[in-house]
Amino acid sequence: MSLLDRIRSPEDLRRLDEKELGELAGELRAAICGTTAKNGGHFASNLGAVELTIALHRVFLTPSEKIVFDVGHQAYAHKLLTGRADRFSTLRQKGGLSGFTNREESPYDATTAGHSGSSLSAAIGFAEAEKTRGSGRWTAAVVGDGSFTNGMIYEALNQLSGSDLRLCIVLNDNTMSISENVGGLSRYLSYIRTSQGYFQFKLGFKRVFSRIPLIGPVFIAAGRRIRDFIKRTTGSETFFEKLGLEYIGPVRGDDIKRLTHVLEEAKTKDCPVIVHVVTKKGRGYPDAEEHPEKYHSVAPFDLTKGVGEVSASPFAERMGRELLAMAERDGRVTAITAAMKDGCGLADFAERYPNRFYDVGIAEEHAVAMAGGMALAGLKPAVVLYSTFAQRVFDQLWHDAALQKADLLLLLSHAGLVPGDGVTHQGIYDAALFARIPGIRIDSPDTYAELERVMRRAEESGGVTVVRVPKGGEAVYDFAWESHGDWKSVFFGAPAPSGDDGSDAAGRGYSCVMTYGRIAKNAAEAAKRAAESKPGARIEVILLERIVPLPFDGELRALLRGAEKVMFVEEGIRSGGVGESFAASADLRGKDVFIRAVENGFLPHASLDELMRLVGLDVDSLAEWMGTVLG
Repeated sequence: MSLLDRIRSPEDLRRLDEKELGELAGELRAAICGTTAKNGGHFASNLGAVELTIALHRVFLTPSEKIVFDVGHQAYAHKLLTGRADRFSTLRQKGGLSGFTNREESPYDATTAGHSGSSLSAAIGFAEAEKTRGSGRWTAAVVGDGSFTNGMIYEALNQLSGSDLRLCIVLNDNTMSISENVGGLSRYLSYIRTSQGYFQFKLGFKRVFSRIPLIGPVFIAAGRRIRDFIKRTTGSETFFEKLGLEYIGPVRGDDIKRLTHVLEEAKTKDCPVIVHVVTKKGRGYPDAEEHPEKYHSVAPFDLTKGVGEVSASPFAERMGRELLAMAERDGRVTAITAAMKDGCGLADFAERYPNRFYDVGIAEEHAVAMAGGMALAGLKPAVVLYSTFAQRVFDQLWHDAALQKADLLLLLSHAGLVPGDGVTHQGIYDAALFARIPGIRIDSPDTYAELERVMRRAEESGGVTVVRVPKGGEAVYDFAWESHGDWKSVFFGAPAPSGDDGSDAAGRGYSCVMTYGRIAKNAAEAAKRAAESKPGARIEVILLERIVPLPFDGELRALLRGAEKVMFVEEGIRSGGVGESFAASADLRGKDVFIRAVENGFLPHASLDELMRLVGLDVDSLAEWMGTVLG
């Protein structure tokens, strides 16, 4: 029986002999490699955090003492050590384990996480609750160095100054985030990583004098006071110590014995403690160690061959290419992203125009506010994010762009249903959220040609424009759409009644299906099936390119007036979505509008096809629904 097979909870881990821990780390890495290569997932960050996770569960008495993982994509070893090893092969599969921490999955998961920067605030909340109860329990927050570019971290650190909370902040410093770390903090961490000799000396000093009866503790306390005095008077205190926090480190992240000792030392303090741990992304898999950026999030791959060159999804790649073309035409065009250069298709832009490309780190709010300032100063900024992370920028888009009448382009990749990553990464909220901003325009192209057209229009018209594209490629149809400017249409079913020129779409049995974006392919195929199953039925499928504001021109109004039934299909949430706005419009007053959209906004991890079936947006479900509506 392997060591991992013997562990059903961290209590079993704590009973292992210290000499067995290295073997256990190897077994954890083997499990992570095997499952992630088969299912896909976050690879390099998890391999780097194995020994750290073992030490954390040896020292903190989970689940009563909480470990809050920032983002949660470095928690695979945590899952394996907390009673989920027998289900680990189901990682990221429908009905299986989440690729992130998830409260519904295990009492050992303190939070359901997926976005960066929130862990420390949540951990302070847990620590304050324990203080209120007088429990004496500690809380740990495991925060990657990339997350220290997020503003929430500093808001939380500011509150901790002078605090007596029992909180251990583990700075997991792997020198990489999704894109290479940027800014002053990254350089500062690089500086203090060179000071390991001091830390080793301090540990040796404490080890020697702690063995001397009576006077040993006195020497240690005196040494600590001298150290603090020298640091204050020479200005050599770390950033964290200047905030009133204890700082321990840097310590090597692959040394379980030393990590355990350091974490135990942290729990002897009477104030919050920063434990600075230097880990290596991809540890144990050579290609990931050498090229961690390729192994951040991987699709299934052959462990013997490794992953190939990593590129953005086809739509994001095309979006980056169109933005590059805009920059070639206009020297005022700039590109801004939040640690997602490669994922958002901006690698070529960054290489071609390094002085007009800005990676601000994981700081989406700052990115949009900065873009607003650039726009007011005469530049043409484009902010490129994943849809799920753009949820953070509502206030900046409203206050720092739209209110200022700034010309700003927000390009969203991964809009709509997103496979694999689960509840925190769905792109189904952006249209409903941003549609409430006065004067905004939202386009949702379904082909590369439409993407190019809407980006050119945004370049020429100004104002705040959001362009949203799905993860994946463009829709390919086996029929031709008829273009009408901001919308296009296709007709299925019986011909119009004799004598009807089609201008008002009159005639019994005529219905409209309206939709936008990638889901138009499913909606059109379903409409075709529904029309074929209902003798005499005629269905016009209307595909909106612009969804905010809705393009109610004269021709579209005529089509809607003549329809007996109007259906709206949306790959987004129903509540506050485009479909509800459409149904509430004056043009449809008195008509029954039937909306098919995502009713439950918290969706599990699954493949794209499984997600489509789950929310009833697959072709079969849509055809059945349309048939029921037609009667």
